[in-house]
Amino acid sequence: MAEEGNKLTLRRLEVPIHKFIKVALPTDLERLQQHCNNIQKYQRNQQWDRLHQEHINASRTVQQLRANIREMEKLCGRVRAEDAAALEALVKPIRDRASAAARDFLLVHSNPPQPTPEPPPATDPSSCASSSCHAVDDLGEESLSGRQTQLYLPEIPADQSAAESWDNLEEDLKELSGLVTEFSLLVHSQQEKIDSIEDNVNTAAANVEEGTKSLGKALGYKLAVLPIAGALLGGALGGPLGLLAGFKAAGVAAAVGGGALGFAGGNLVQKHRQAKVDLQMKQLTAPPLEEPELKKDK
Repeated sequence: MAEEGNKLTLRRLEVPIHKFIKVALPTDLERLQQHCNNIQKYQRNQQWDRLHQEHINASRTVQQLRANIREMEKLCGRVRAEDAAALEALVKPIRDRASAAARDFLLVHSNPPQPTPEPPPATDPSSCASSSCHAVDDLGEESLSGRQTQLYLPEIPADQSAAESWDNLEEDLKELSGLVTEFSLLVHSQQEKIDSIEDNVNTAAANVEEGTKSLGKALGYKLAVLPIAGALLGGALGGPLGLLAGFKAAGVAAAVGGGALGFAGGNLVQKHRQAKVDLQMKQLTAPPLEEPELKKDK
């Protein structure tokens, strides 16, 4: 509870959080996308030196992106748990965008080279107009070229510096992906915390109510025993007294009379204690009284 007392409402922290989700992180992600495009271009053209340098630049951008996410995570960690749902709605778009950027970048080298598809069969010029056939051929070549450009890149030679720089960049991207996942868990844990607090409050109220009922039952059982105990005690005392007097019939009568007297006495004690218990139970279950306002001096 002391830790929660040091936190702030989302409204107090919304402006600095917006600086990250609207300015800093989008700028880093746009720069990262440009690096990804350049890397594909250089690798496709087998420009290994330029590819190596682009890997290094991309790693710097990823590190800057991770640093900004950590700073935003610190800010979000200061938000009170009751604002967790609003915080999740605020940061989810940029968090999902960062996760997708890291995942797509890692896919650059995930597809192994595939054999080049066979060209389509030649078209008979006499079967169609030349202009329309050229249009179909141009469209097919453009589509095929686009798929090859997007999916398949030549493998980086092991003796090139670009191979090592890609390994380093890949590790940075994986760390970025893990950081985004941790940030998501942080926001969800705040929501689970407030849910847990509400559950504990409800459980405590139910336990108090159940405990009050159990207390009432226990006291009721205890009071019910009093008349019976009084009757037994009266019979135990009255019977021997009659026998000592030498009269068997008198001894029986004394036992019965003593039992009746003990039962009556126990019944009186029961009523007295029952009244006291009823008053105590009423105080336990009654709502707290509001303090009366002080009358102003006239």
